[in-house]
Amino acid sequence: MNGKPLNEMELGDTAEVSRVASAGNVAEFIDSVGDHNPIHHDREYAAKTRFAKPIVPGMWTASLVSAVLGTKLPGPGCIYVSQQIKFTRPVYFDDTITARVEVIERVVDRNRVRLKTTCVNQRGEEVMQGEAVLSPPKTAVAYTERKTGTAALTHWSLQPWLWPVQAAGDLARLSASAISVWKSEPTKPTGNAGPEE
Repeated sequence: MNGKPLNEMELGDTAEVSRVASAGNVAEFIDSVGDHNPIHHDREYAAKTRFAKPIVPGMWTASLVSAVLGTKLPGPGCIYVSQQIKFTRPVYFDDTITARVEVIERVVDRNRVRLKTTCVNQRGEEVMQGEAVLSPPKTAVAYTERKTGTAALTHWSLQPWLWPVQAAGDLARLSASAISVWKSEPTKPTGNAGPEE
């Protein structure tokens, strides 16, 4: 991934990412932010609304814009300053959403770039529109993405198994330390001998 400074961006530059609003992806998002609105997961509840079935949280869709900005344009090193959002159509589970950004203004003296932001579904229907303002990196940034997904999941899923092993090692070190201290202390007389006369 490469982060572009302002002098490498031109009006009309674009970038995009696409993601499927799968039940697993959205459930992880809902759990991480705590948005347990029943419109997103309760079929019975959603059936009584104008949507007729559960809809994906709007901020899941908006976060795809953040993914484009942070990884493609301007890319690594950029800082989000503001975002205007208007949700224009519901996103349903299993929709494929494409988030697109386009450079529409460069503010050189403040190191700011303004971008048009849109999201469309697999039918090309707009589901979100807005504008973002960012501060791009001052110099080009080349960043090698670290592995995520299965490798990271495996690492974190093994953590609970490592805790008892680490605790046992810590306990053994603590015991050894305590024995060492106990052995180095001078022995004190024991028994019920009275005071010396």
